[in-house]
Amino acid sequence: MDLVTQTIVNHIEQTDVTNREDLLSVARIAFLDYLASLAPAETEQAVQDLARFIETNGENVSKADKALYYGFASHYLDFDDAQANLAGHFSTVLYSALLAVIEPTDTWHEFFRAYIIGAELEGIIGSLINPAHRTQGWHSTGTVGVIGTVAAIGALRGLHGESLAQLLSLAATQSAGMFFQSGTDGKPLHAGLAARNGVWAYELLQHTSLQTSTKPFDPERGWFKTIGNTTVTSDDIASRWLAPGQLIEPGLWMKVHPYCSAAICGAEAAEIVAHRLYTFSSYVSKHNYLSPDTEEQDQCRLCATPDFSLWKDIDRVTVHFPPGADAALRYTSPTTGREGQFSIEYIVYQVLAYGAVQDELFKIDTIDQEVRDCMSRIERVYDLPKVSQSERITKVTVTLKNGDTFTETVNNPKGSPKNPLAMEDIRIKLGLTLETKQIDRVIEAFTNTDKVEPFLQTLRKEGVLHV
Repeated sequence: MDLVTQTIVNHIEQTDVTNREDLLSVARIAFLDYLASLAPAETEQAVQDLARFIETNGENVSKADKALYYGFASHYLDFDDAQANLAGHFSTVLYSALLAVIEPTDTWHEFFRAYIIGAELEGIIGSLINPAHRTQGWHSTGTVGVIGTVAAIGALRGLHGESLAQLLSLAATQSAGMFFQSGTDGKPLHAGLAARNGVWAYELLQHTSLQTSTKPFDPERGWFKTIGNTTVTSDDIASRWLAPGQLIEPGLWMKVHPYCSAAICGAEAAEIVAHRLYTFSSYVSKHNYLSPDTEEQDQCRLCATPDFSLWKDIDRVTVHFPPGADAALRYTSPTTGREGQFSIEYIVYQVLAYGAVQDELFKIDTIDQEVRDCMSRIERVYDLPKVSQSERITKVTVTLKNGDTFTETVNNPKGSPKNPLAMEDIRIKLGLTLETKQIDRVIEAFTNTDKVEPFLQTLRKEGVLHV
């Protein structure tokens, strides 16, 4: 076993989160957010098609195929959390795999410890290979996700030493996922494949005599050198491990709308500008709108105003990024709603047309030419100072045809690590699928059970987790 692999194995074995309530609290809210991202996707045609495909053997769905389904479904709407160091998605892969291998005796503490370990390894790897890994075209949800998956499974199932090294090795050699799949079903499939491959690797090594290399992270010719052409030392791992923890710093980005997290700052900035424009005295007077008394009334009336749209008065919109910060937003002129999930132009268009993002517009097959004409007036510029990999900031400037200019800059939007979603926000996301009484039963089961399995039974009774 090489020294880097040995260091990773040691930290997986020795990590104790008993006194890390800061990490455990994030893991809990991330799990509920994961479920709130998975549940509404289970009615999508592609998700149902995958469910039928893996259920060809009746109720005997393999653990690996369960992980595939959960990963695909939980990432399908791009409603799940993301993390800056990874430049990808933790929970969709990790929780999907852990749910697939859970045993009736597993406790919540063991479950969340495994998740924290998997997330920690993924985030550290991401910090060592990005942004080069991302800009080269890799999708780390797939490439790094499978490695984090087996770390989590190994922790949950109590693997040690060479057995754990071989599991990491088999995962590393399956590392795959390319970002050209953004805007297609191939992107959420990366999450499913990473979860499935991790589960499959575990089962293969547990039930066969197959042997693999125990040097997956050898500095000379291991994973880091092959994938990232970089040399990583054991100290690079040890110095970062739970210091303070990838779930804390840089933390998770959670979403209130189903689009790429790289657009969250820009979307909120556009919303602030839209609300300001709506109350702008000359604009309100010109269109005979009643001036609202409060910001809350402003937002409610803005979204309810018939035929509300600022576009007839807009000359141009400029979205300001730091250099390279929009890499994940690869579509400047999307033609489908699916592509629009990865387009700041489409998201800003919606806000200025309707006052807020309209989730259903990400499901349309064809974006109208009139909408694309509006998007053509949106320009990206890269005039904000470069920020660290863990930071995000976006400025939106709207210039009206009369010359008036409105601008707003956002760096800690709702759902960001410094402005996180609260339980009430998660309840709202769960409310997209479940009724209030169902949500109450789910939350009660989540908080009042020591083991994971009884909670999963409650979920299935409420119509979540179909396979």
